Amino acid sequence: MNHRDKLYNTQNKMAASSSNFISLFAPQSHFFTDPAVVTQSAVQAFGPASPNIFHTTSSFNITADALAFAICSGVVSVQPQTGNNNLVNLILRPFKQPIIGINIKYFIYRGLKKVDFFNGDKVIQPRAGTSDFVNRINTAFDSYYAANPKLIKPDFLAKFIGFDPVNQPDNSPISDLFFKQSEYVTNNGNSTETTQTSFELPMMPAGASLGRFAVGECGLDIVLNYGDYQLPASNDQFVFDLAYARDNDYSIDLTQITDAFQRKLTKEQIFQFLDVAAYFGFHCTDQGTVTVNNNGTKVKKTGQAIYTDVIQNFQTRNNLYLYIQSDRTRSYNFYENYGMSDTDDHSLLWGYTETSLSPSIYSSNGWPLIIDNAAQSHNETSNRIYLQLVTDNNVNTMLYGQIGRIENAQSNNFCGADSLKSTGGSTSVSQNLTRTIILTNPNTGSDGAKLNIASFNILIYQGVVYDYISAQVTDAQAVTTNTFAQPALFDDIFDLINARPLFKTDQDAQYSSFTSQKLKLINHYYDNTQYGISAVQTSIVNDTIDTGDTTNPRMSRVTYITDSIDILNNVVANAGRITADTKSSPSVSASITGSKTYQLPNPFYFDIKTFTESSQNIVGIKLLSTERVVPSKVLLGITKNENDQLKNLIITAGLINSSLFLINLYEDGSALVSTENILYQKYYAGVVGETLAGELKLAITDNSIIIYSLDKTCYFSKGYSDFIKDTPITTLFLDLEISI
Repeated sequence: MNHRDKLYNTQNKMAASSSNFISLFAPQSHFFTDPAVVTQSAVQAFGPASPNIFHTTSSFNITADALAFAICSGVVSVQPQTGNNNLVNLILRPFKQPIIGINIKYFIYRGLKKVDFFNGDKVIQPRAGTSDFVNRINTAFDSYYAANPKLIKPDFLAKFIGFDPVNQPDNSPISDLFFKQSEYVTNNGNSTETTQTSFELPMMPAGASLGRFAVGECGLDIVLNYGDYQLPASNDQFVFDLAYARDNDYSIDLTQITDAFQRKLTKEQIFQFLDVAAYFGFHCTDQGTVTVNNNGTKVKKTGQAIYTDVIQNFQTRNNLYLYIQSDRTRSYNFYENYGMSDTDDHSLLWGYTETSLSPSIYSSNGWPLIIDNAAQSHNETSNRIYLQLVTDNNVNTMLYGQIGRIENAQSNNFCGADSLKSTGGSTSVSQNLTRTIILTNPNTGSDGAKLNIASFNILIYQGVVYDYISAQVTDAQAVTTNTFAQPALFDDIFDLINARPLFKTDQDAQYSSFTSQKLKLINHYYDNTQYGISAVQTSIVNDTIDTGDTTNPRMSRVTYITDSIDILNNVVANAGRITADTKSSPSVSASITGSKTYQLPNPFYFDIKTFTESSQNIVGIKLLSTERVVPSKVLLGITKNENDQLKNLIITAGLINSSLFLINLYEDGSALVSTENILYQKYYAGVVGETLAGELKLAITDNSIIIYSLDKTCYFSKGYSDFIKDTPITTLFLDLEISI
């Protein structure tokens, strides 16, 4: 879930005041150990150690025996630590997210004492001083056999809770532990679960003691979740395997990577990791609390006490980490289209007052983020950062503060194209820069030397239209010339074409879905009127639909659809506001209703308008809302066969980070008119992705995949829509046709 989900009903009450910002993160975490026994040196700190090394682990020293605690409620896997038979690492996968809007994939504790968990191949028995973890799993084990007296109670083996290194090789994905599907073998009529899947990972509540950190160097990784899916090898995403989980500490290391584009791709992986001090420092605002264990008593820390009593001993306690996501979910200026000029590599202006901005590069020690820890000379309760980003002032320029506060946002932490236009300034390059953007974060310290309280901000920004290779022509002299084109906004929305859900069920062949939790921005802009901006997740649903044909009774389809997380409504578009359908999907799901066909969630429905094209009937579908508003969703539906063609295209073209792409049959975007006087658009479907040489390139199938749209919101192939039935809404008597 995202941080706006639970309070979406409040959004229509929001005014467009620049000061209108409602922080809804509500962070609630338990500190992972006793803060008093933690020390950290500069070389142990999270972040870039050099242009080649980035520490994803926040390493630290434990100076005395200290319990480790569950930061939040979650499922636990214990793993051996590589190179030390006396230590284990522990993976906590959140069940309830501790910060609404920041989806954590894993907390990985490094350096716990093995004797607090196991004696040989057995789980230790409860005794004085054993952890909540040991006590709870033993109680559950004993209760199971007490309730089933006919079963012979075996020894409580470590492998029963998933600690089975012999059958879990280092190259196994961590996700295999959490998304396993039990498998059975049959022998003489008896079914037995295979060794690889015969375990159950225990659930622990927030604050439960897990074991003890060993005195010496230990560590903690905090990993953001992009969604519970798996891409085929090879791809550019970080490999979360057991080798990573079992290391004593981990760094992204570029020393053996010589190819410039591969180095750039690998650097993108840092977006998925958070500094421990910044994570807990983030709790200083929005009524956040960090619970610490004070000699067995749980004490909640808030505000400045989190800085002084919880993160004070971390070297990074004053670091603000600024992550900027830009085109195609890559980091700002990844495609090198945000330079201030052809001769200037600077990509933004940066400063601590609006009149003292300096040209800067979006980088810290060569890595794509900005780390700020400078003292600021004022006496206010927040530190401000002033930014100007590069823009070409195109109509789809937009900015969203996913994490953090944009003090001068247009509304709801959004800025649209008009809001971002610079009105001039003192710099000679102000014409290709946005107006000044102000970020505010909590501070500490004496007047005149205000330091950041460690935290992090994530901005999503699109400000310059990029080029892709649309065609290549080779002449008689074997010289290849590239033809370039520019995408429409829609073409960045649907990715993960060749991904599959991690959640495995027997129904996968007929219904499954998963969500990409990297947010994208959609500008709802029709007929020169802006109806609003949405920050969206994108979901992919695999389903089947009844055909009425006894020979082939069901047809397999794939639906790509956006789920709005946050919305900026343009207050001047009174009758044409977009719907505040701020509901997110889980990161992975399967059909729980028993239906094998995707159903639109309320308040959306399909309106069917059949039309004729070249002697064939097309079942046209429009996406409408019962709330008499412009739907904020975008939907694209194709058949499984068509989707498989796109998957194969990605492989044959050798592309990564591919997005589904629509090519308008008419360059000017003109609509066609059917004999029924129905206006429609017609497109070819293809993919745009990155080649191994770092070029953005369009690829299209040999057999054209034709896509139609009646409303530029719902896109469909003929095969997808053929069997959709019109479902009358008998309770609605209003004319819901909205002219856009």
